[in-house]
Amino acid sequence: MDILLKLGICKVFFASITFIMVLLGTLINICEPYLPVIIIKTFRYGKFASEGKSALVTNVELPKSYFKHFYLTSAFIYSPIAIYEIVRVFILHGEVSDWHKAILNISCGSERVATISALRVVIATVLLVLQVFRRFHDTHFVSVFSKSATINLGHYLVGMAYYPAVFLIIFSEAPKFAIPFSNDQSNVHLHHLGIMEMCAIILFLWAWYHQYVTSKILGNLRKNTKGDVVSQSYKIPEGDWFNYLSSPHSVAEIIMYTALTLLLANNTGWWYVYAWVLSNQVETILLSHWWYQSHFKNFPVTRKALIPFIY
Repeated sequence: MDILLKLGICKVFFASITFIMVLLGTLINICEPYLPVIIIKTFRYGKFASEGKSALVTNVELPKSYFKHFYLTSAFIYSPIAIYEIVRVFILHGEVSDWHKAILNISCGSERVATISALRVVIATVLLVLQVFRRFHDTHFVSVFSKSATINLGHYLVGMAYYPAVFLIIFSEAPKFAIPFSNDQSNVHLHHLGIMEMCAIILFLWAWYHQYVTSKILGNLRKNTKGDVVSQSYKIPEGDWFNYLSSPHSVAEIIMYTALTLLLANNTGWWYVYAWVLSNQVETILLSHWWYQSHFKNFPVTRKALIPFIY
């Protein structure tokens, strides 16, 4: 209980799911044939889901299309709240809402110190909101989810908790939301926009754009030229970053969060988020890469999993 109060619920949440991901991912990658079906079926989902039988797990599986819920709630509940708060506090120089302080004290600890400038908090928040709305568009209007693809209830609950926890961590060490802070630190000055901030923005938008392009390529594999869904099968995607990587949309996710890390590196809580993104995306990339290799004899041998031309 002392650790929970000191670190905060959000840090404990990300530390826990990262530990579980690394532990189970390592076991799946190294000794899957020797693991109980319930563990394998709980961990694997979507196209690389386990074909094993477990009534306990099957009873708590949900359609993979429920991924839409993560971005629906984030786009129209959490993102507007985040934008409202940064405008009211940093642009209009208002005070932080008592309810927001209370939530931050519970979720991120009461002994929080301001470590990030208001400018970087604003940039990171706007970029994350931009990502949320684009992923909302992707999942609702671009992607075609297989009717047979499922996710575990645990995956769903983690996904629903993810974005509110990320927004809370960004604000947890922001000036005015944490103490102590200087007046200069809490003001947004565009002339403070330096090389690091510009590099982070450019890197994020570069990956953001290519994630959209590759998501569209995946969606079009199941559509005809008119945009109608005509297939539920899996095919080998071609074009853009798919020429070099098997899951470029996931690699783009890592790059985007690396860009955000350039902005939020001094925020201790952010490293818990970044660790989760790395562990989750790398494992997803590896499982997807191996799945493609095992299901398509004509899968390009030059196409890599994580790093173009190398691995």
